[in-house]
Amino acid sequence: MKFKYTDYHVHTNWSLDIEENGPKFEDYIAVAEENRINVCFLEHYELYYLEKDKNTPFHDENIYNYLEEIDTLKETYDFILSGLEIDYYPEKETQLREFMDDNARDIDFIAGTIHEWIPNYPITLRDKIIELLEKIPMKQIINEYFEVSESLIRSKIFKNICHIDTVFRYINENDIIPEDDCDVSDDLALKLGRLCIENDVRIEYNLSGRRFPINRPFPSRDVISKLKKEGGKVFVGSDSHKISYFKKTIPDLKKAYDFLSFV
Repeated sequence: MKFKYTDYHVHTNWSLDIEENGPKFEDYIAVAEENRINVCFLEHYELYYLEKDKNTPFHDENIYNYLEEIDTLKETYDFILSGLEIDYYPEKETQLREFMDDNARDIDFIAGTIHEWIPNYPITLRDKIIELLEKIPMKQIINEYFEVSESLIRSKIFKNICHIDTVFRYINENDIIPEDDCDVSDDLALKLGRLCIENDVRIEYNLSGRRFPINRPFPSRDVISKLKKEGGKVFVGSDSHKISYFKKTIPDLKKAYDFLSFV
């Protein structure tokens, strides 16, 4: 890539959770070029919603339009990457493998992720966490998140994984207070990270936690440092959904890379 630093995780209006008038490729490109960073468009790709919602940007094989649009931009800009943040569902492993077999070679960077394992209850949305807590205990939510994350890693479908402990975005001492029987320690993220190391899966150091009550990256600085020292491969992402946040996070992104280079 052209520049020293790369933000591997930004979203445009190709992602389902971006408003129609949200950021476009060109918006990020202008800021990235000015600040001399490479940028990867890691758009949400969610099989469950592709099957249920015709308004999903990638509905009806629009993946090809997405890649064509980026390939056209690559003719001018040599610091951009095509990417997908693909939701993992254990019951859809066959479909995910088929998708990877058919498309992975045409996409620069793909990362697996867990936003939900019970459809329509993404744990990255506060109101959905609260709804889910009315149905199942907090301890079960936390345990199931890490169990499904282990399945993602062991599946070896993906070579990269996003925000390994994002279940704590809202379940933390600053917001939805953990119950006494819940394990919210770093041990859970460390165990998952070590499983990534065993399976040669690269771990994201996701900076977006600063925007949420947890007020720290996913995983924490201490955890990512330990995993890096133990041989973990790491990539850094801002998880930007807005240009204003992308601009604001660039200094932190560069500091993160510099920190990791000395670990």
